Amino acid sequence: MNSTGRISIGIFSLLCMAVAMTSWANPGEGATPRITASNMATVLESLEQESGFSGVVFLQLDGSVIHEAAYGSAGTATGGPIQLDTIFGIGSRPIDFTSAAIYRLAHLGELKLDDYITDYFEDVPDDKLDVTLRHLMTGRSGLPDFHGLPTDPDQDLTWIDRYSAERRILSQQLLFAPGEGEAHSHSAFGLLASVIERVSGETYLEFLTNHFFAPAGMTRSGEYGSWGGHDRADFALGGGPSVVGEPNIPPNWGKTSWLIKGSGGMYSTLGDLRKFYAFIRASDVLGPEYTQAFNAPSVNMDGSERGFELFSARDEDGSDQMFLLVNMESQSNLFVNVGEALADIVMKN
Repeated sequence: MNSTGRISIGIFSLLCMAVAMTSWANPGEGATPRITASNMATVLESLEQESGFSGVVFLQLDGSVIHEAAYGSAGTATGGPIQLDTIFGIGSRPIDFTSAAIYRLAHLGELKLDDYITDYFEDVPDDKLDVTLRHLMTGRSGLPDFHGLPTDPDQDLTWIDRYSAERRILSQQLLFAPGEGEAHSHSAFGLLASVIERVSGETYLEFLTNHFFAPAGMTRSGEYGSWGGHDRADFALGGGPSVVGEPNIPPNWGKTSWLIKGSGGMYSTLGDLRKFYAFIRASDVLGPEYTQAFNAPSVNMDGSERGFELFSARDEDGSDQMFLLVNMESQSNLFVNVGEALADIVMKN
């Protein structure tokens, strides 16, 4: 099982979230206290002291920052405190980077979303001849979620190159005929990352940097295996349960494999993520036709078994939004409870 994953919560689920949260909204002994916009500073400080809560929290309501703070002592690779600009692994959040890059190429006229993948790859099997780029982006391709093999020592970190990933992905048995079902696929975004390189002539990271990261002023985002000019103290220490490297931080995980390129394998900060979304929504980098894809209400949770989790939510116009980045264990109920509480505040405001 791959350790990098994303959960996207749709609008129907958002309407049902209040029901799902009743198990802890009125807590009994040992449960997470109810979190509101007015008490969150006090509650989070208590969780830091009593439960080891560690990470950064951002909440904006009606266009105003309500809360922005870092929590956790001895949470970095050198044992220092978490800071607002501390770097975290961001799980599957690069899915949004890949989507933006495809939209950028479409806006520039370099490709069309309804192009068939046969326009970009040779020897496409018969069952995938009708797969389009749009299918890949919307979970309609029929591709399975991941393309790791049982022989890969690590389902995220084992190195394979782009060509090997393309062959693996294209040789997979489809879950359904293209366009006739829906299932999220990280492999689909790996194929899209390959399209970005094939069309642009740049590496995936070069394209992101040139078109988004540099123009947006993002200086603390990069791929696994690279320090990016930063020090150990700049990185939050992953909490596991899977621990890789000493310390357990992205620069020690080897360069990003094409097992997860396009849907994982990167790190960033609260500030850089906010800059990315602000840039693509406020500039003309995607054009009005594609910018709207990032303006819908959303709740997303991304993370990995190496102990980094990212939760975010926004309302339709972006005046209400939240980010939560933590370096706790993947299955931590505390992280989920805090994330759902903040998302609930955003979606109900």
